Amino acid sequence: MEVAWVGGSQGGISVMDNGHNNQVDIAPNFACSGGARIVFHGNNNHVIIGEETVISAGLVEMRNHDSVIRIGANCRLAGSFRCRARNTSILIGDCTTTMMAHLSLHEAGTITIGEDCMFSGDIMMDVSDMHSILDAETGARLNPAQDIEIGDHVWLAQGVRIMKGALIGQHSVIGSRSMVMGAIPSHSLAVGVPARVVRSGITWDRRRLGAKKMLGTQVTEGMLEPLDGISAGE
Repeated sequence: MEVAWVGGSQGGISVMDNGHNNQVDIAPNFACSGGARIVFHGNNNHVIIGEETVISAGLVEMRNHDSVIRIGANCRLAGSFRCRARNTSILIGDCTTTMMAHLSLHEAGTITIGEDCMFSGDIMMDVSDMHSILDAETGARLNPAQDIEIGDHVWLAQGVRIMKGALIGQHSVIGSRSMVMGAIPSHSLAVGVPARVVRSGITWDRRRLGAKKMLGTQVTEGMLEPLDGISAGE
């Protein structure tokens, strides 16, 4: 049953509650567009959305119990954010943007995304492989779920896949169509399947900067060329 309409100047977000004891806390200056929805199919879940955040063409879905989705302030998000198992969490820091990202948890666990991250389109991540791989002799499961953690100020280029257990340090860049399957240190440029570090000691800026001194280093014309594995249009 639809239980509430809330939102700001760009319209409201539909909240559908098919469970019990679910809670939605949304800042009064939140806004949405494109038919964004929050849907509950369970009990004791909590969604929090911070001030000045905008969700467009989005789905926030809780398909089980005792789970949390917390979105910080000043975010600009498009995509789907789905807790599909009990005791799951999606935590998104302030000022993060996504063009079209799909975050899901098919098993208990947490996806943590830091502040001021920039995700391009066709981004996918899940803490689970969704099905079990077993040892043929013992029957023991070999592929349990693992949390995903992405630090502050991380750029994921078009089509990146973040696999369970991924840990990406702050100020890093993951190149287009890469697949992250383990740890990427802070200040790293990583590309490929699986993603491997091709340059360390980097950071990035949302602006398309011209040739000038930045961070005490003279930026040359060659440094402005597109980097391997990074879409020039990002």
